[in-house]
Amino acid sequence: MKTKFYSLLTGACLLLGTPMVLQAQPGAMDPTFNGTGSVVHPINTLDGAQKILVQGDQKVLLVGMSFDATYTARAYAFRYLPDGTPDSTFATNGVFSYEQDNEADIYSAVLTPGGKILLVGSTTDYQTYKLLLIQLKPDGTLDNSFGTNGVVLQSVSVVTDNAEDMAYDVALDASNNILVCGSTDDANYIRHPFVTRFTPSGVLDTTFGLNGLATIPSGVGSSKFKGIVIQPDGKIVASGSFGNTLLWSVMLVVRFDADGSLDATFGDAGILTYNYGNVDDEGNDITLTPDGSFLVAGSTATQDYNYSALLAKFTPAGALDTSFGNAGTVEEDLAMFDFASNVAVLADGRIMMAGSSGVGPPSTFDLAVWKYMPDGTPDTGFGTDGFAQHVIGVYSTMIYAMGIQADGKILIGGQARTSTNQNYFYLGRLQNELTTGIAELSGLGDALVYPDPATASSMVTMQVSESIKPGALISLYSTDGRLVFMSNTDHLQGDAQHVRFQLPSDIAPGIYQLSFQQQGTRRSSSLLITQ
Repeated sequence: MKTKFYSLLTGACLLLGTPMVLQAQPGAMDPTFNGTGSVVHPINTLDGAQKILVQGDQKVLLVGMSFDATYTARAYAFRYLPDGTPDSTFATNGVFSYEQDNEADIYSAVLTPGGKILLVGSTTDYQTYKLLLIQLKPDGTLDNSFGTNGVVLQSVSVVTDNAEDMAYDVALDASNNILVCGSTDDANYIRHPFVTRFTPSGVLDTTFGLNGLATIPSGVGSSKFKGIVIQPDGKIVASGSFGNTLLWSVMLVVRFDADGSLDATFGDAGILTYNYGNVDDEGNDITLTPDGSFLVAGSTATQDYNYSALLAKFTPAGALDTSFGNAGTVEEDLAMFDFASNVAVLADGRIMMAGSSGVGPPSTFDLAVWKYMPDGTPDTGFGTDGFAQHVIGVYSTMIYAMGIQADGKILIGGQARTSTNQNYFYLGRLQNELTTGIAELSGLGDALVYPDPATASSMVTMQVSESIKPGALISLYSTDGRLVFMSNTDHLQGDAQHVRFQLPSDIAPGIYQLSFQQQGTRRSSSLLITQ
């Protein structure tokens, strides 16, 4: 999950009623970022960014891996200043790298409440693949308090010979336990999806699921989880694909209770499979909406291998939400090769989706970013009728990561590929609105939050000018896009125009986005949390 935030300056301008001049062209490349809007960072010739994290100070972390000429893959993390220049104070001149056996493949990352950086993926000696967790201190050095000298290697497969344990995403629960999802082998070497849990210090939690593993029965073909979110009530939702045949899959969403058991109240005994195109449907990312529904972004294919980006919305109970888009989905078919890698719900309820579109490798393809209204219709104020695509110099761009900065600008990352098939790390930034984008709502300055700054466990009050109606929602988002707190205001303290809630005791310092929403009204304000 990722969302849009205001800077403290913007919040102050709103509260004081200071006019704010907006010069951004939503969807355009931002020339203030590294001078061109993009960073292309060659390490070897097969590099790829997989995750973007935005710190509380708005520094940007780009995470992924790089294969060298001997096909040894190393984990990489780069840190950039908010203007796109390298942060030389991080690791070694702004770059962290790590080698483990033949491969250290990093697919995801998360910031801990203490500002540490947890990288997650897999490693192999070419006999077996194991889960790989690497934790860095805020300065980019290994955190020796985690695992063994900052590193955890863990097998979770039920087979031992030639097992392949692959981790694709990670999330933290309210107790800072580490939830990792991916795919592993069953007893018949059929790939099936899993979620496993580690303690904050990196120890496998065998009380979770069955001996530390939560999963579902295998399909006919390969299945996996690619995205994971934690609900405010602690339930775990993972999305990906389920192999219903040897060649094709359907979109998969599964909900587990906090202990790793399947949640029987969701879908079919905890499992939802969705067949959109009758050929091949996959989910690459999942996020929560303010009403507790789920958005899953991925791809769908036809028999002639025409791939389209696909966005689907599912209700909290695990059914397709037919009020969204076209009977529950939005399909984007621009060329032969379209896919969505990331989805985020912004503070005003609008939706960002990122991926790539084109003829497909090895031919040309370029970054693609879509923006939608909450009901799945295009946000025509962004790009061209809600869609932005850019050619980055001589490169084709494959986008696997997205992040949102405090000023609302959109970070995207992945690979920049040359015409001779050289692949480099890529990071770009697009313009976005600096306001909530809800033109029909006035009086945003009436949303007052105090105390500001606040501290962990503080009781925070949000004051709005309208009367608070039954069923109103209040949400708090962190800068890496995690939903930190969400509640129906009926269950909180307050009166006609005030709502009060207590900040989590383990919340990390930084800038957060506080959002209030009810029928006809949306209000947002930044909130600074200090030590």
